[in-house]
Amino acid sequence: MALTHSNVPKIFSVAEFVVTASSGNISFLAEDIDSVIDATSQAISLNTFSAFFAMNNDLSGGGVSISTIGPESSINLSTPTDEIVSNVAVTTSGIMLNYGLPGLIGTVALLKSTMVFSLGEPGVGPSITMTPDSITFQVGATIMTMTAEGIVTTAPTVEVNCEETCVSLSAEGINEVVGEVTREMNAEGHNFTACETEYNIGVAGIVGEAPTQTMELDASAEVNSAMITEAVDAMLSVDSAITMVT
Repeated sequence: MALTHSNVPKIFSVAEFVVTASSGNISFLAEDIDSVIDATSQAISLNTFSAFFAMNNDLSGGGVSISTIGPESSINLSTPTDEIVSNVAVTTSGIMLNYGLPGLIGTVALLKSTMVFSLGEPGVGPSITMTPDSITFQVGATIMTMTAEGIVTTAPTVEVNCEETCVSLSAEGINEVVGEVTREMNAEGHNFTACETEYNIGVAGIVGEAPTQTMELDASAEVNSAMITEAVDAMLSVDSAITMVT
């Protein structure tokens, strides 16, 4: 059949219209900038045997269905520009949503047994990974994993602050601060400080400094040492039934 071209609109009105091509293509083309291809019906369906697109209408509203079948099937929706990455991918492996500037893309990934939320370059920007039994937070090389058994982290320093109470853990040791009271623990020992009072327990011995010192013992106290030195600026009080110094 010879094809003819005409600018005169033609209207077909039939009860049923079927177009079949046993081989080749069926093409609808509207080239003008204001051209519109309009298909109106209670239901519209497109089928390529492994991918389906359907629109339907009922009393409660309209619906759009897009589906594919096969182990490598995928559905991609994207609105990219020169400056923005914007796409949604639905595959048999998971669902991926990406949006943002190049190098600063936010990603939400729903996989078979994992949910991942990330921003920026992988391994550099922050990310949250959730599994059925853990949550992992990562920023750069710092990783913290929370499970029902506890928290494990590779952070060089961990700080917990609650108003005047602070706990800091690092490779150098542990520092605790509660108001004017501090406790420092490192490889050299413990150091306790409360205002003018300081008490140090280290590998070399015990050293304490305080304005006053009071000891109350119900029974007895025994100290064995080659040398004991006590220096008190104000008052030293020892109250005990039996005190032995040898």
